[in-house]
Amino acid sequence: MPQSIRPYLEYQADRVEAVLAAHRAPGRITGGTVGPRLIRFFLNPAPHIRFASVKRLADDLALAMRVPNLRIDRGREGIVLEFSNPNPRPVELLSLLAEASPLPAATALLGLADTGVPLMARLSAPEVAHILISGTTGSGKSVLMRTLAGSLVLAHRPDVLKLICIDPKQRAFTALAAAPHLVRPLITEPDETLEAFRSLIRTMEIRDQRRECMPRIVVLVDELADLVMTGGKPVTEALTRLVQRGREAGIHVVAATQRPSAAILSGLMRANFPLRLVGRVVSANDARLACGRGGTQAHLLEGRGDFLAVNGGDNPLRFQVAYIDEQALENEIKDVLAFGPPRATTRHRRTR
Repeated sequence: MPQSIRPYLEYQADRVEAVLAAHRAPGRITGGTVGPRLIRFFLNPAPHIRFASVKRLADDLALAMRVPNLRIDRGREGIVLEFSNPNPRPVELLSLLAEASPLPAATALLGLADTGVPLMARLSAPEVAHILISGTTGSGKSVLMRTLAGSLVLAHRPDVLKLICIDPKQRAFTALAAAPHLVRPLITEPDETLEAFRSLIRTMEIRDQRRECMPRIVVLVDELADLVMTGGKPVTEALTRLVQRGREAGIHVVAATQRPSAAILSGLMRANFPLRLVGRVVSANDARLACGRGGTQAHLLEGRGDFLAVNGGDNPLRFQVAYIDEQALENEIKDVLAFGPPRATTRHRRTR
């Protein structure tokens, strides 16, 4: 732990314990973690103190600690208090890739978990398979899409992983235009999208018959809600079929939308995205829709790449998206074209 932040942490721990004592809900801070954007305290309350009693004090604790938001939840370590790091540090994709290499096959690097461990999503795993990314403007949704796509391109050879990029607004995947992994040029029109989906369905059916799944094909869709509205029922039905049956044929969909409402995306389609990556949303109801369950407090996220990874029955995992700008990604792709994907040199610890 950097020496400069230790006095701040000790002061905040003292403030927490003082507020709890004043409200006759005593407890001790027993440890914690310092992430790039988030600090977590582990609180061990007295045996007779209920979790609900501590949670009710969130506003008083935040006021005493002078932090804008304080998130209180249960965890393996006891009660977990989460608040902003006053000295946030950036998470760079290229440096994180060097630290996390070699990536397993069909695995994307997302960012850094609040525990300080690189967070990855292995698309071939049943608990991942397809990914739905949600978040309002300013949440970092587009950056996450670029990071996910960039990590796949930079860590995998084109003969083992292919990409199809659907970008109706022509701004999410421009850096990938020259990537050798693209099955076809960037798709921007609804008619092209429907033809691509139907082609993928034919590929899926052939692979099912032959029991094949290679090379993996990752379909990246930006602004999913716009695509569904403009493409209508044929696009929705084709996409639903892909997310229902695509994983075993090695076809994976990664889609982004501001708000995955039932009015736009059918329950059947949403049910087939096991992994949700959720940035800041407007309200608790939007958080429930985006995460597929309540109580995640995604509406309290800070934006700018502060995300939750939600899947299955696990507790949501908070992480900071790794960043790479468009020009840097274009330059790295040029290197891939010239020299091939970089060889991995170090081992990693996988979190998901």
